Amino acid sequence: MTVAHTDNQVIGGSVRDLQLYAAACLEAYCLSKGIAHPAVDDLVKHLEGYPEKDQLLAWERAGAQLALNGRGDDLPQSLVALLAPEDCEEFSSLVDSAVEVGMVDLYGGATDLPVMFLHKITALLRCNLIELPAPKGAAVV
Repeated sequence: MTVAHTDNQVIGGSVRDLQLYAAACLEAYCLSKGIAHPAVDDLVKHLEGYPEKDQLLAWERAGAQLALNGRGDDLPQSLVALLAPEDCEEFSSLVDSAVEVGMVDLYGGATDLPVMFLHKITALLRCNLIELPAPKGAAVV
């Protein structure tokens, strides 16, 4: 996708749409960098499962139990072993931001923070010359 196309405001950007796009961006980054690990697969699957409002608490709790959970915990050592040393901090930031897209407004009113985290993610992909995934839903940033 072109930078001009992806720099548009979010179109129909529900938090679910944004979370799905964040998961797709995490997958794109990992594919580009050759990162393949079950903890990443589990996190992406979890992020893609962002539920309706009545299931958010259970979803949030399940995410906290993942080996790679994007909540400030150390990355699994078997995953760190796959990363280039210079990519560890960047990867951790990407994971944290992808998780924050769906979590940041979970217990409060709607803010623009999910969009801001998604912009951080897309900027990181662009800096690495990674093509942004096509949005599956209405989210375009």
